Amino acid sequence: MNPSLLIHGNEVVVVARRHRQENVRSVGVSPVDGGQVTLLEEIWHSDIVLGTAALNSEAWGNWPKTGKDPLATTTLRKWTGLQTSTGSPWGKLCYKEDSKWMEKNRTLIRQILTGPEDPKPLLVDGEVVVTFDSRPPAEQSSCRVDEEGYGDAVTQMYIASGVHADEPQTPAVGYRLNYGQEDVAEKNWIGFVHDHKLRYVYAPSPHKIIAAQMNGSSEQFASSKFKPLQDLRTANSNMEVRGSGQAVWVDDPDRTPSLPNPHYLALFHIFDKSTRQYAHHVYRFSSTEPFQVMQVSSPLPLTEAESEVGGIPFAFASGLAVHNGTVVISYGAGDRDARALVLTLERLDDMFNCTESLE
Repeated sequence: MNPSLLIHGNEVVVVARRHRQENVRSVGVSPVDGGQVTLLEEIWHSDIVLGTAALNSEAWGNWPKTGKDPLATTTLRKWTGLQTSTGSPWGKLCYKEDSKWMEKNRTLIRQILTGPEDPKPLLVDGEVVVTFDSRPPAEQSSCRVDEEGYGDAVTQMYIASGVHADEPQTPAVGYRLNYGQEDVAEKNWIGFVHDHKLRYVYAPSPHKIIAAQMNGSSEQFASSKFKPLQDLRTANSNMEVRGSGQAVWVDDPDRTPSLPNPHYLALFHIFDKSTRQYAHHVYRFSSTEPFQVMQVSSPLPLTEAESEVGGIPFAFASGLAVHNGTVVISYGAGDRDARALVLTLERLDDMFNCTESLE
């Protein structure tokens, strides 16, 4: 489970991805020659769960000292109100078949996702908006297939407004954010609000910003560069810099002396393709256009876990919330445990010692 938090007035909105994996073996038909094959279906039963909790400012502010989670008793329920533009429940997604066709034993591997993933909440003019990624619903568009007839649907970014986390059955329509490419997986966008308008960090390096509407219409808005991240990517071809979570506004000069001006706080991760490992960082970008990256923190000390016995331990940061001088970075460990790194704004400010180099 990968949780994400949003402070909304006197309550905390909690959204998360819930999933479990199932492997099904059956007899199928080859899309190549029409002959019999062994069909292995890797089914990820995935959905989004929502909930709210009363905001106890004192308990939140004391969280780094007491270690007592003020959200521990929050009840999360499946988001049944999410639907397509035709009014159908969000499901029956286009599938993707593994490109590794095992000719020797005539085995076809099909990966199936049953629902949306990685939700991130934002507050836009008092309305809760949830961004999530998903393969396209099959009934909403023609599912893509490659030249050999294999399904090759890819993840895309979607948005739904008017979300009621305490009433998850309330209808909310998901619209595809139409920036980017339909034949390449789109995910890890960082949402934020500026002057009551919805913005996304499409990519951390270069720091590309897009403007979006509630109906999914979106276009590039600004772009800037941050030399340390550029140098890192140039020197390490195996490194990919990707976004995570959502950005939050910070204006607390007494607690952020290394950057006392108003700014946005956000997350990104560096993925090493050679080792399959993640390193997570918090970063700060300017409060005005073009939203230039200003500072990058040292790596976050997230507790990792294995998703399977013998697998590579990992953690994945999924959310960011700041209130009453306390920063909460929510994350999933090993694709199974929901955890949080909780620290004061002052402690986080001490971690911004990498503005000149990420080495």
